[in-house]
Amino acid sequence: MNEMLQSLEQYLPEYTDLFYVDYREDLDEHEDIQEKCIRSNSLESLYEKTYEWYQEQEIENLQEYMEQVRKEMKSCGLQDVFHECEDNIRDLIYERNQSDPVKDLIRNSSVTNMFYSLGIEIDGYHTGCPERGESVAMACYRIRRALRLKKGEFDELIEELVENATGGGELRIYFNAMFDSLLSRDREHDFKSIRFYGNVIVAITDSREGSGYHVKIPLDLTFPFKRDNLFVDSQVHYSYANEICGMSNDWCDSTRWETGFFPINGKVHKSRMAEHQKQEAEYEMTFRNGQCTFGDMNYKRHRNVRYSNSYPAGCRCTDCGTFWID
Repeated sequence: MNEMLQSLEQYLPEYTDLFYVDYREDLDEHEDIQEKCIRSNSLESLYEKTYEWYQEQEIENLQEYMEQVRKEMKSCGLQDVFHECEDNIRDLIYERNQSDPVKDLIRNSSVTNMFYSLGIEIDGYHTGCPERGESVAMACYRIRRALRLKKGEFDELIEELVENATGGGELRIYFNAMFDSLLSRDREHDFKSIRFYGNVIVAITDSREGSGYHVKIPLDLTFPFKRDNLFVDSQVHYSYANEICGMSNDWCDSTRWETGFFPINGKVHKSRMAEHQKQEAEYEMTFRNGQCTFGDMNYKRHRNVRYSNSYPAGCRCTDCGTFWID
């Protein structure tokens, strides 16, 4: 059999390309898949989706290669040998394939807006109503402590951040990255640290209610890496860059970053966004099944919303009873 396979090789091209990705094809509109890869620390979800997208192309290209080999062998009087070894020839064509649609799609893609949560919730600041939230001084103290700043360092920027993030929210660092650079590709040996430096985008963001504010602070900080605190911004509702602020993709380029495999001292609290995403996924599944969920504040997941002028005025879903007050 080995001798037969060796004799077949002369009829096969030295290299094959079973996939072709156009330069205009990318993953910029598929950040949901990027998020899945981030969560699983693997490209598996992307490979599954990619082969689904390019399956027909793969079959067509394989058939062309097979037909090319069949014609060459037929011209040498070896058509019967071709039919006898058809499976082996197919395997050899796959072995010689040099194209990888996943790598090509990633190469064509732009960087993605990411955020790393520090797992700290800052209460909303309400002028004249301190019982509804913590004081500005306390919020600033907690942020300085999280960012390892001494009193007096960037006080004006920290106060600006707190006073403008009136709805409160989670303390985050925003940055841009190619999503695959945040995959260690080894689930048992994930990154141990993540460093942020340069003009770092520090934000207080409430993705559940849709509010937030950010500032740029010249910092150089290294935190323990917790994958559960790393998110693709567009995949949380509400997205800070897209749905809250409507910013261009390069808005957080000033934050530079790098990951490391050496453990460092310190602790990062777990972000609540993972639980929020899980809840959002359940709401979405219920909606796709033709129903809606009481308490889901996303208008788009309710089919029968009606407005009422009666007190308190607002919109109500006639199916589940969720109410949005004016």
